[in-house]
Amino acid sequence: MHYIATRADHEAGTLPKEILAEIHEAILTTGYALVSNLVSEETRELLLPTILEDVDIVRADGELTPHEQHTGVGHLQLGLRRYAPYVRADLAANPLIESVVEEVLGDGAWLGFYNGNVNCPGSTSQPLHFDRPYSWRTPEEAEAHGQSWPPPTTTLSCSVALAEITEETGATEIYPGSQRETEVATWTSNRLKDRPDLLAAWGPPGRMEIPAGAVCFRDPRMWHRGVPNHSDKPRAMLGLTYHSALANHWRGRLVHDISAEDSEQIISNPALKLLDEGGVGDGRLVFHASARLAFATDSLHGVNRNVKFVDEEVNHLVDAHSRGGARVGIEE
Repeated sequence: MHYIATRADHEAGTLPKEILAEIHEAILTTGYALVSNLVSEETRELLLPTILEDVDIVRADGELTPHEQHTGVGHLQLGLRRYAPYVRADLAANPLIESVVEEVLGDGAWLGFYNGNVNCPGSTSQPLHFDRPYSWRTPEEAEAHGQSWPPPTTTLSCSVALAEITEETGATEIYPGSQRETEVATWTSNRLKDRPDLLAAWGPPGRMEIPAGAVCFRDPRMWHRGVPNHSDKPRAMLGLTYHSALANHWRGRLVHDISAEDSEQIISNPALKLLDEGGVGDGRLVFHASARLAFATDSLHGVNRNVKFVDEEVNHLVDAHSRGGARVGIEE
């Protein structure tokens, strides 16, 4: 499904209801939908050089990043600058994007990830994987919570192309529809190793090609992998991930065995989430105070931007895949 947003859509601050319904159906069935003309050329021209500059910084020591070591050489999780003028409303608080988020995840969905995903020239292939587990792992568990089987996603990935993403530049390999494969619901690993039967059932794979300025909305349970970039330039893709209001962990997971005390805290304060280290803490994304203007307009679609602003320097290059996506303060 591919829709091109119009001037009227931007003026209305939402995609048309019938288009939203088609997008939702595409995500339920094939696992993804593409919407063009969402992020302005001005924003793309501002951000792309900064990402290429940061790639050079990360690459300067010649060492593989932790993400590369875990997934594949040349695939970078790269923090995005969290200060003005590099935080843009048509990316971080875009009402058309948020209209899709509300349609798929419902009211109260929240932004949980704001990052760069760069595929460098000469990269290798990643293991085939899915990004998120099922929130309900059995038909009985889903039924007890009023959910269908297979259950819907509680997370929506938004992949943004600053420049055209093609097969040559390493467009992500995808298995459309595989998010409905319930055999993986109880897996403890997110990698598909030695399962040619499952691959045959959901193949052949496709490629996630994205025009410049477009967003690919994706169920992150759909199987995919990064593949080699055969061009001579890094492929800069931005990743925004939204979670359902049901998700109570900062990574967007739905944790069922949560104490009554922790649950009460999270319900009473939307900034609080369960943390990896245990207990409840601040689960918001950190931005410098200079970025406040990008979030000044309230969401038309009940989306919680889930951000906090600080006066200290925000180091976007550190801990890009950890909580907050950036570290506050200058590294010593």
